Amino acid sequence: MTSERTGRATVAVLDNQEVVRDGMAAAVARHSDELVMTGVYAAVTEVDPSSPGPDALVLDLYLGRDDEVVLEHIPMLVQWAGVVVLHTAEEKPVPLRRALALGVHGVVLKNDGTEALISVVRRALAGEFVCSSVLAEALISDADIVPRLTTREVEVLSNLRDGLTQRQVGSRLKVAEETVRAHLKSVRAKYMEADRDVTNTGSLVREAGRDGWI
Repeated sequence: MTSERTGRATVAVLDNQEVVRDGMAAAVARHSDELVMTGVYAAVTEVDPSSPGPDALVLDLYLGRDDEVVLEHIPMLVQWAGVVVLHTAEEKPVPLRRALALGVHGVVLKNDGTEALISVVRRALAGEFVCSSVLAEALISDADIVPRLTTREVEVLSNLRDGLTQRQVGSRLKVAEETVRAHLKSVRAKYMEADRDVTNTGSLVREAGRDGWI
């Protein structure tokens, strides 16, 4: 929805932190020759998807009092806005890759600063997929950074994290305890191949949590 009056691209921000919203507004104001802020939102419920969307939406990955993950809302937001740029402090590869699979057009780490954010927004509006830094790009694209776990492997680790024994996990998932151990053996092999320090079930749960699988 490029502003007909000025020819500038319209930008909106969806972030539950007031300081981030204010910082984004100030950054857009510094580039008022090409960008104009048209919406500031603190929650997904404030967005009216039936209204005209902005050319670019800057979206935080976690919103709300309890830092609700917005992954389930990304498809709707992608349909509403021209492009969606993820602006996040998250440095776990798995959530970022899930957001990418749902259609975001760029990734900016908050530590990279507002000028990096503006650069990514500008390039996303030009039709590029872009990351704000080498780190951001590696997190979403480098297969060596994080092992790829199956859905069942994640289920096993999630249940172990919740305090269940391997036998109890098997019972809950309706599989044999030997099958649970086989999944753990597979996970351990994947992390060892990635040169990660795993020695027992606890370390597998720890590393999977660091990556954002659980």
